[in-house]
Amino acid sequence: MNRRISIIAFTIVLLTASRSFGGAPDKQIKELVLDEHVVYSIPVAGNRITTVSFPGPIAAIDAALVTVDPKHAGLFQLAHTKGSYFFSIRGLVKQAVTNVNVRWNNKTYV
Repeated sequence: MNRRISIIAFTIVLLTASRSFGGAPDKQIKELVLDEHVVYSIPVAGNRITTVSFPGPIAAIDAALVTVDPKHAGLFQLAHTKGSYFFSIRGLVKQAVTNVNVRWNNKTYV
């Protein structure tokens, strides 16, 4: 099975909405080898969506200061459909930082 994640973004890509609100675009599609012992930094923007794709269905997602409902406060907005291979995220506040833990294939990726 392919053990890579794909990150599709339209600006710089990290779970930090810092300079992604302005600045020049970086490589828009990145592919990373999955390693549960590595913390991945993925910048996101407030005016663009970043999509993170896994090789199979995501079992669970846990995150701090992240909302799935725009009516509730959060630093980031996350969209995920149960059983899908991906989630999408965007920053709601400049200079925000958080962590997202994704459970896939009986392992947790940060």
